[in-house]
This record gives sequence, C-alpha cells and structure tokens, in this order.
Amino acid sequence: MNKRARNRLIGVTVIILIAIGAIIFGSASMGGASKNTTVAIAATDASLIGKYVQVAGNVVAGSWDKRTNPMKFTIADEKAGANAPTIKVVYNGTVPTTFGDGTPTIVTGKLASGTIDATTLITKCPSKYSSATGALPVADLLAKKATVTGQPSEVTGYVVAGSVRAAGEPVRFVISSTPTAGPEPQVLSIHFEAGLPQGITDGAKVVIGGSLGADGTYTATSVALDSATKK
Repeated sequence: MNKRARNRLIGVTVIILIAIGAIIFGSASMGGASKNTTVAIAATDASLIGKYVQVAGNVVAGSWDKRTNPMKFTIADEKAGANAPTIKVVYNGTVPTTFGDGTPTIVTGKLASGTIDATTLITKCPSKYSSATGALPVADLLAKKATVTGQPSEVTGYVVAGSVRAAGEPVRFVISSTPTAGPEPQVLSIHFEAGLPQGITDGAKVVIGGSLGADGTYTATSVALDSATKK
C-alpha cells in the first residue's frame, strides 16, 4: 500500500471512529433510549424522573399559547374518559400545522416532576372526510353574507396555496371558490384552533362547518376533506 492510500485509509478510519463516538456520547447524554409509557404513569411514577420518555396523549383544549417560547401545553391520556390523567409539556421546536386543540400527539423528552421537556413532537391526525352536499361554495356564502353572518353554516372551497398556518394564528388558512384563483378571486379566511386533519394542503377541496363573523372571517368548528375526492 502506497503512502497516499495509507493516509487516506487512516483519515477515513478516524472519521468513522469520531462518528461512532458521537453516537455513543449522544445516547449516553440522553440516558439511552426513551421509555414508551402512558400519561398516567409519566405523571405519577417518580422512578422515571430524569429519564427520557415517549408519551402519547391528546392536546387539552385551551392549554397552549403559540406566542410563548418555549411553548407550553398539556396532554391528556388519549384512552381515558372525562377525568383523564394529564401532564404538562414544554416544547421549543417547530410546531406542526396539524397541532391544535384535541390533537393526538406523541412527545419525547426528559421527564421532570409533572412535566416533559420535549425534544420532539409528532401529531397523529388522520385524514377526515365529509360530503360537500348542502355546503355553500365560497362565492355563494359571500353573496349571502347579510343573511348568514352569525348563523351556523357549511362552506366548501379549495385551500389557497401557501395559506396554511399553525394553530394560534388569527387566520389558519384561506379557501377559494375555485381550484386556481383568478384575477379577482373570491376567498374566505378560516379561523380554526383544533388540529387539522392530514391532507389539508395546497389545493385540497375542503368542507367546513362553523359560522361567518361580521369581520368576514369564518370561524370553523369542523374541517374535513371533501369525500368526493377520497381515493
């Protein structure tokens, strides 16, 4: 083996050893693999304090404020009833757009007394479908603004590209009366605090229940994909 090849082999070996060392150190600093457990156990088992846990639960409505940094919220045991055990979560990462009130969520992080300092947050929102039959197209709803404002209604339209925002924003997303907005598009701003179903993306046709406010913003109580688009 010539000198150049030998030096190259040594260099590659050193890089591999450094990478392995970093992985071992990272695992050690995190206390090893996270323990998959329930909200009830994480909230009451003192032996888990200081260890990394993975916990699934539903986001408690009104427990979060997107403006805080880090964001704090509460999750409840997803399989329990009305008096389900809860635990607080502190999270400083990027919040998925599907996050919101009631969202099924998996958090992983270090457990303190009654709190999880989460390093990862994953939402588990499945796709939800509803029939657009009887729902007013955006153009029709806006044409009837004087009579439908403040009244329960259903509206259907297409998600405007680039409009989807995380929960906590005044406008969660915008829908249009047509799949591609024309020169003078008829659009409707949607306010929604719960978790968005999977599939609420640019161009998706949606069916929304709620009511139109006097300011022209539609406050949604339910959001679903049009069942006619289900594959």
